[in-house]
Amino acid sequence: MVREIRVPRIFFASAGLLFVHLALGCMSANPSLPNSTTSAIIGEWRQVTLRLGDESKTCPTYFIAADGDQISCSSHDTVEFKLDGTFIAKFSGSDIQAVGSWRLNGSTLLITFATPPEVAGINRSSMLEVGQDAKTITIKSINGNMSIAETYVRE
Repeated sequence: MVREIRVPRIFFASAGLLFVHLALGCMSANPSLPNSTTSAIIGEWRQVTLRLGDESKTCPTYFIAADGDQISCSSHDTVEFKLDGTFIAKFSGSDIQAVGSWRLNGSTLLITFATPPEVAGINRSSMLEVGQDAKTITIKSINGNMSIAETYVRE
């Protein structure tokens, strides 16, 4: 799960945490998507790698971005995508939890944060790749001029 020292650019997720701010409408599981597409990401995922630009590291790790922000993941950061279109991201070693709603639009993961207060109301758009075995997902995003990717494995 990506965490940054400066608020409000905390997780996205992972990834995300992974994750370009967009004004999005209602955020719920998209019933028009094939069940296999949506159901492929339902469940709890643990972050295993973090990539900034061309450099990838295994969690726990951190990067210092060009603007001085620290982007990090620990060994037990998780995100759970629920069938009802909500998610919860947990950061090991911290009481901070991100909660909100999600939906897929093709391969684009759209999320809206409800909590913590520092990120409530922020909308994010990230590219989602599901591994062929459906045991890994990668959430890719652009934040400013930084390319960030978080890889997760099914818990």
